Amino acid sequence: ESNMIRTYLEWIGSLPYDNKTAEDFDMEKAKKILDEDHYGLEDVKDRILEFIAVGKMKGTLKGKILCLVGPPGVGKTSLASSIARSLGRKYARIALGGESDSSTLKGHRKTYIGAYPGKIIQALKECGTNNCVIL
Repeated sequence: ESNMIRTYLEWIGSLPYDNKTAEDFDMEKAKKILDEDHYGLEDVKDRILEFIAVGKMKGTLKGKILCLVGPPGVGKTSLASSIARSLGRKYARIALGGESDSSTLKGHRKTYIGAYPGKIIQALKECGTNNCVIL
């Protein structure tokens, strides 16, 4: 049991509590990055720029969620990557295709041998910042 507790504490201790990427709300830079990466999609790009503008006015995007919906191959992943680049944040992608068990996202109970935290916590650790863009 001591090994399980030690592993859990090591994971908790290695999370980026104080590491925060400085947010860049430069609208011109964001528009340039979105135009470079995506042809067309003017409505979508305008909505993303509105999202960034609201963050600029409030001073933060803390707790905000953008929901990207559409069939495969329309550019949801590349849009999220462009948003991260335009904000100057790190980017992590979580693939949940074929997953039927919610514990892969939330994490396993600590009582299981070899239990790992969920994919969200793993993405935060991988990025090394507490304000990364997660898709």
